[in-house]
Amino acid sequence: MSCTCRWPCCRGCGFRSASCRQWSKAWRSGCRRIIWQVWRCTSAAPMPGRGCSTCWRWPLSPCSAPAWPPWPGAASRALEIMRPLILIAAAFALVIALILALPTPFSTADSAADPENFAITGVRVFDGQAFLEAVDVIVRDGRIEHMGPGLSIPRDLTPIDGRGQTLLPGLIDAHVHTFGQAQADALRFGVTTLLDMFTSPAMLPEARRQRAQANQSQMADLYSAGVLATARGGHGTQYGIPVPPVSAPEDAKEWVAARVAEGSDFIKIVIEPGRLWGTPRPTLDEPTVRALVTAAHAHGLMTLAHVSTEADAIMAVEAGVDGLVHVFADRPASAEFLNLARERGVFVVPTTVVMAGVGGQLDLDALLAEDGIGERLSVEQQASLRGAGWSAPNGQALLAQSLENTAVLHTAGIPLLAGSDAPNPGTAHGLSVHVELEFLVQAGMRPDQALHAATLLPAEHFGLEDRGCIRTGCRADLLLVNGDPGTDIRATRQIAAVWKNGLPVTLERSPAETAAAGTARAATDLLSAAEIARWMPSDDRFLGGRSEAQLERDVDGKISVGGELAAGSQFAYAGLLWSAGQPFMSPIDLTERKRLLIRVRGDSGPWMAMLFSGATPGAAAPLQLPLIPGGDGAGLNVNLADVAGLEMGQFQAIGVFAVGSPRDFGFELVEARLE
Repeated sequence: MSCTCRWPCCRGCGFRSASCRQWSKAWRSGCRRIIWQVWRCTSAAPMPGRGCSTCWRWPLSPCSAPAWPPWPGAASRALEIMRPLILIAAAFALVIALILALPTPFSTADSAADPENFAITGVRVFDGQAFLEAVDVIVRDGRIEHMGPGLSIPRDLTPIDGRGQTLLPGLIDAHVHTFGQAQADALRFGVTTLLDMFTSPAMLPEARRQRAQANQSQMADLYSAGVLATARGGHGTQYGIPVPPVSAPEDAKEWVAARVAEGSDFIKIVIEPGRLWGTPRPTLDEPTVRALVTAAHAHGLMTLAHVSTEADAIMAVEAGVDGLVHVFADRPASAEFLNLARERGVFVVPTTVVMAGVGGQLDLDALLAEDGIGERLSVEQQASLRGAGWSAPNGQALLAQSLENTAVLHTAGIPLLAGSDAPNPGTAHGLSVHVELEFLVQAGMRPDQALHAATLLPAEHFGLEDRGCIRTGCRADLLLVNGDPGTDIRATRQIAAVWKNGLPVTLERSPAETAAAGTARAATDLLSAAEIARWMPSDDRFLGGRSEAQLERDVDGKISVGGELAAGSQFAYAGLLWSAGQPFMSPIDLTERKRLLIRVRGDSGPWMAMLFSGATPGAAAPLQLPLIPGGDGAGLNVNLADVAGLEMGQFQAIGVFAVGSPRDFGFELVEARLE
């Protein structure tokens, strides 16, 4: 029942301007500031035919009455009827007042404050849907225990004065690619949950274990698609992670079952012919997409589609996908797409920030000059923000079209989720979600709608019940910012504190930590679990040749490489490449590394190592070091200081290749170390 009483039924608890309906949900166990412990304006609370039974001003005031008294002469008769009840209530109130003077769980008592259990007082709260003013929030054991105005704070809680600040749920980035230190990097910017759209399936078991821990405060939680569904040679196969292709509808059931066995949380389907980017690639057809959707839904998994054109978006929605992880930018959104998307209930993750990165439309200098941002960035984050990579010659027009379509979709009522597509060029884990919020507001969203898109809305669509919210029982993944993002969305970047599972997160990196970040990301053993996924096939097709390399990894930390070294290129090569930074080929500082050791085992060779360095990826030719034959293979043990022209302060990549005369080749990389 909705309380429409004109009497201020909630005034007894200090809710001076709130309606009974608004606050009844927040106090399911009753108002703790008054004697009426069953205070609620729900269908169970009112007395029959009367309405709010707990109004301190008029205990039996009828909620439905347009005014009081509702009939002539009613006031005196009502007062006569009510006099015995008023006397009883007064006596009862006196007894309760004496009881409330004793120590209770909500009064001050002598005990030491616990820093892991705390109360933020007088803070503006965005609860995942709306802003609430001057609220107290009590956090205990990693959960939100209570919230509301004017709470009496127990002395065993650490008090935090939140006046002038805004408390948000930990943000959810609905489109990332997670490698290296991405989870820690995102967390320093208040992004507590990552929805990953493509990474190595080797990361998935640890991600599930880590997000189940209630005492973990070092990394954002990760949910992932694992590998993506794409055609043989299609988009996604160029990044070095082995991707089993989907060649026909008949492959779909087995392919999805393999992802389920690996631990994928949802399925990502790539529909990308590459025409928009000037790089044509094979892509999945409609029958194969439909078969993948059917197979995934049979396992209870959501399906998400990568698209870049409206035609492919329409095809994906008609095939039954649950969401699109990019907004298309080839043309304005048509009525056909809008009607279809509304009818099917799909959501869209626009990722306009990555389009801005591609188009060079971000003022990175101004962004990095904002207070507190530079101190939180790792070397990896700085590299991806500044990194060169794939680009589009019409990037500015594509960004404009992306923003226009985002605005049209929002106006049409299609749910939009905030996602960054980090760590693509021009983006950085964590930080870019805040930039995406600014783009969403630029596209016509109100600040509360944009924040909803980065908190409760993705939690609802991805079934994350205790995330993206600030209410009793929610996980205490929290972001405290200075100022009011309800009036200026950029205030989300003015971060005062972050909590993960109720535990404080260290925001700033010391100069030593920042310097170590690049080296810590590059382990000494380049075949370790942390690094093995960063090796990718590489061959002379990049330069117009016809050679081809394919990789296979095993659980023992070895990589097998096979393929064809083909004639037709000025310099034929095929093998594998390890990228030091992310995005691919981004330079990082490895000046403390002194020696490189490589050992391969396989056919008769020859083999060659190539070292890439410099400020701009691809700008300088790699330095070539032949591997020396010996035993059942060949190797290299070199002092890096002796390699003329190598810039270890801007180190990009290491390649190990079969070279020489055309042939079928195969070798195993059994050692790769940067010491």
